[in-house]
Amino acid sequence: MTPDERRNDIAARLENAFSVNGFTQPNVATLKEQTGTTLKTLYKYFPSKEDMIIGALTHRHQRYLSFLAADCPDDLKSAVKHVFSRLALWLAQYAPNGCMSLQALSSYPNYTQITTAVNAHKADVRQWLYDLTQSESLSSSLFIMHEGMSAAWPTMGEQALTTTQAMLDQTLIKHGLS
Repeated sequence: MTPDERRNDIAARLENAFSVNGFTQPNVATLKEQTGTTLKTLYKYFPSKEDMIIGALTHRHQRYLSFLAADCPDDLKSAVKHVFSRLALWLAQYAPNGCMSLQALSSYPNYTQITTAVNAHKADVRQWLYDLTQSESLSSSLFIMHEGMSAAWPTMGEQALTTTQAMLDQTLIKHGLS
């Protein structure tokens, strides 16, 4: 395994550990166990717990954008609906407690590098939505719905998708995509 592959493997395991345990609870010894590595190896690739969080968030970010884009239809209306179906699937499978990036931000509100990683993730999601729609107004509305659905998922579950789909229908009509 190359060093890049090893780093990516550890980042994937860190993502899972933080997803299950949150960000404040697991100490580095617990993270070492959950990544199946030694402290020396863990610190070689991620020199601090904050670096471990950023590594996990970066790994998740790449997986998330690929997940949203998978099998996206060419038709704009269908593509937009697809995004929210994929978001619901992501939330059900990988984020039942909501957005992991925002959880990291609330756990480490004064850590600039985590804030930067979260802001970059959100900016990339917004840009991806803009690239999909080629409309600033529509992509901004979709981003707000995306964030709202992610925030509501832990308490509403599938109802968050149903409610978002109703808002989405109105938004598509407003943008001439009925």
